[in-house]
Amino acid sequence: MITNYLQDYLQYLKLERGLSANSLSSYKNDIEKFFLVVEVKKPQDVDLKIISLFFDQMQKASMKPATIARKISTLKRFFSYLVEQNHLRSNIFDSVSAPKIVRYHPSYLSPAEIDRIINVIDLSTANGKRNRAIVETLYGCGLRISELINLEERQIEFEAQFVKVVGKGNKQRLVPLGKCASDAINSYMLEKEKNGKFKNSKVLFLNRFGKKFSRVGIWKILRSIIALAGIVKVVTPHTFRHSFATHLLEGGADLRIVQEMLGHADISTTQIYTTVDRDYLIAEHKKYHPRELARTSGNGETT
Repeated sequence: MITNYLQDYLQYLKLERGLSANSLSSYKNDIEKFFLVVEVKKPQDVDLKIISLFFDQMQKASMKPATIARKISTLKRFFSYLVEQNHLRSNIFDSVSAPKIVRYHPSYLSPAEIDRIINVIDLSTANGKRNRAIVETLYGCGLRISELINLEERQIEFEAQFVKVVGKGNKQRLVPLGKCASDAINSYMLEKEKNGKFKNSKVLFLNRFGKKFSRVGIWKILRSIIALAGIVKVVTPHTFRHSFATHLLEGGADLRIVQEMLGHADISTTQIYTTVDRDYLIAEHKKYHPRELARTSGNGETT
């Protein structure tokens, strides 16, 4: 019976909320796993005892607080929808609190590390030119990996120096296209024209079979380049997006402008990157303020 409710809800999220396929899949998985774990077939049979059982199972699985919070949020929204549709009288999850999440600052690469990664790419091969364009686009435009693999040639506006990005919920935004990324993409596209099996594809980045990349395919390419560059820290495709935002803010860019370029609906999501700026200011203060200098010298007095 839950299947019918779930299908209706997913249809609502797709048509009314405009959620992406990845988001819909995440909602579907969280809801299905809940009913599978608690062994209940109808939402009407869910009570606080069953929810408590679900919490116990998540804790036994050593789930992170952020994961638990996401699952609770998903279920709360689903049950709220059922109330709106008159399938339930009240939302049992309204009385459930998700665990508090400690804000973190995402890892990022320094400009020097970005240069090392870009400079090790062999531009004498067609794949090398493609890989250079991938890295330049991830870092230069701050794209999510899903946005990168679905990017089409027609979305690149070379003359206007913008990329038309389709983000979460099919929301469109314009992101500036810098000269480094523009040159790398143009060089790759010229190389693509020489390959017959690439001619009929609208997608910008293609694998050696002339097909659209998967997330894993992009990750494998980046992992080999990062290893070649001698970068030992953990780097994912999203690290380039973090680096894009961090470097812009460190350079003095306005927070709301960065929010727009990243496609964040809420500015608080963008604000996690401002931690770097504060850390930098604290370090500079300790380095140059007279009383800080006196304190570190050990005499406790200013001169």
